[in-house]
Amino acid sequence: MWWKWPLLVFLCASIALCTDCPNRASNGYCVVENVTEPYNPAIFPPNERLVWIRNSTIPVFNRSLFTPLAHVENLMIHRLQIEQLELAGCDKLDILFASYNAIDRVSADEGLPLRQLHLYQNRLTDVSALRALTEIEQLYLHENLLESLRFDTFAPMRHLKILTLQRNRLRTIATGTGNKPLVMPRLEQLFLQFNQLPHLDTGLWRMERLRVLDVSHNQLAYLLTFLEELPALRTLGLHHNPWHCGWLFGMLERLGARELDTDADGLIGIDEEASCPGLRLEDRLCCSENATSPDPVLLLVSRTGIVDELQQQVRGAKRRVETLEEAQRKQSHQFGELAGRLAAIERLCTERSNDTP
Repeated sequence: MWWKWPLLVFLCASIALCTDCPNRASNGYCVVENVTEPYNPAIFPPNERLVWIRNSTIPVFNRSLFTPLAHVENLMIHRLQIEQLELAGCDKLDILFASYNAIDRVSADEGLPLRQLHLYQNRLTDVSALRALTEIEQLYLHENLLESLRFDTFAPMRHLKILTLQRNRLRTIATGTGNKPLVMPRLEQLFLQFNQLPHLDTGLWRMERLRVLDVSHNQLAYLLTFLEELPALRTLGLHHNPWHCGWLFGMLERLGARELDTDADGLIGIDEEASCPGLRLEDRLCCSENATSPDPVLLLVSRTGIVDELQQQVRGAKRRVETLEEAQRKQSHQFGELAGRLAAIERLCTERSNDTP
């Protein structure tokens, strides 16, 4: 029987169900409770990968707590009354659940491997520091206190697939500086519903994989484009907005021409007839002939940005054509020289053949 002991030790270490964690939840997390200052590293079981801290009050969660959790890959710190979150010293952390707190300040070191960050139901008013999280794939920021947002905050997140911003207080979303396109190559789902957006300029969005976009329950009378710049779009939430009838009619017409599954639940949404003070287009969406018309200045700025980008692409194409033409001219010149040499060799051969008796 002695030979079974090494196997038993190996199994215990592999599945982390032995003495290292005295309190393990049914979902596999090692539960740590009653964490108070001064923090004693000994209360955190070593080599644990899944840790759930609960029944504690931790106003500031920073490096001093992440350091003794150096091996943790999946960490839950819900409902700990955290006010300040400093993502530092968590070099192996893959998933962090920090929702249902009072976080109003967040910072992050560059180079962290974090792929999922859950910060919903907090008090965030600024998330610009999160641009350091370049490996993030899923970012949950809904139900915070965001009033304005620069979308280029998320541009360095080249792997971002899901971004939730619903149920904030957003009134303005800026694409970025100047007319530079916002490129988010992996983004698939974007949620902006239940905010206070009066307008939204998507003209410079370059999100070739975006499948789901929800802008319902805002104050939108129009968008500055008809979402032609989102070729993969399949699900679109438009309902519960004070749309301008002229714009909405054009939008629905274009949506009908695209390969969208019009039978999908929640594709566009439905405004209830009883809550619609104006017209209902296609018996689905409410609009008003007196709604705010598209602002020609904003529309010009949006279209100018698109034109600028197209002009840059044209200039680039012209440069490539000129380079190819120059290469062709050089090649033609070389062919001409080679043909001349071959002709000279042929004449020389002919002359020598004639001189031979």
